[in-house]
Amino acid sequence: MADNIHAAWADDNAFRSALESYVKQGLKRVEVLDFVQRDFPQYNWSIRSLDRRLRHFEIYYNDPDVEVCEVAEAVQRELDGPGRLLGYRAMHRKVRQEHGVKATRDQVYDVMRILDPEGLESRGGVGAKKVRKKGNFTSKGPNWVHSMDGHDKLMGYQASVFPLAVYGCLDTASRKLLWLRVWVTNSDPDVIARWYLEYLLETGVMPSMMKLDKGTETVTMATTHAFLRRHHIADDMDPTDTVLYGPSTSKQVCTFTCLWEVGERGISLVLGKFISIF
Repeated sequence: MADNIHAAWADDNAFRSALESYVKQGLKRVEVLDFVQRDFPQYNWSIRSLDRRLRHFEIYYNDPDVEVCEVAEAVQRELDGPGRLLGYRAMHRKVRQEHGVKATRDQVYDVMRILDPEGLESRGGVGAKKVRKKGNFTSKGPNWVHSMDGHDKLMGYQASVFPLAVYGCLDTASRKLLWLRVWVTNSDPDVIARWYLEYLLETGVMPSMMKLDKGTETVTMATTHAFLRRHHIADDMDPTDTVLYGPSTSKQVCTFTCLWEVGERGISLVLGKFISIF
């Protein structure tokens, strides 16, 4: 049965105070649900009913209208006392519980980054974005490993209206861009495999190995490469070992510049500086 404003819980002040206390402590909704089921078993409970009753009492975890100065004042009071040893997560709990400021964790972190940057740095830069360290990569020479990957940043939110999907191949030894295609898709396995075969027919050069993402668009190309390499393997190497799979995070970010040229025949796209390396 749906709740209404005349339900018994709506006039229960003890129930309202308990909800305010749980939210002030920063408990998760599932944790709050466990407490209210224990302390107020006379009411029917579920996550949806808990949310509905919190809204009825206008009890919210975060206050969108909280001012930065309020957060800064609360954080500064803690930094002037024993709170100077707290991390930003513990500081967030202190600000909510002791000062009653319903700020988000990100707001507390941003304020601490201004008021106490040395403290955050001494704790190992906790909360800051981690920069991935690049590892070392070795290659036996040109055409030993070709790296292939796609780029979807030009697809945009209106991909079906004006999509520009990029796919390219780079020699990992010389970092030379071997081929680059711009089309309405770079997720069709038949299209990707066709571009690879076109490159083989034009150049007559086949890499010993290729580095790919484990995506559905690379299946046909990987199978084609392994099939063609079966007669060109030295030292009894398995053709399937010539296809190396790895996540996109193990590669350097693909970057390129776009230049639009307007001519008599319309608009053309010129791409350059497409870089992808392990």
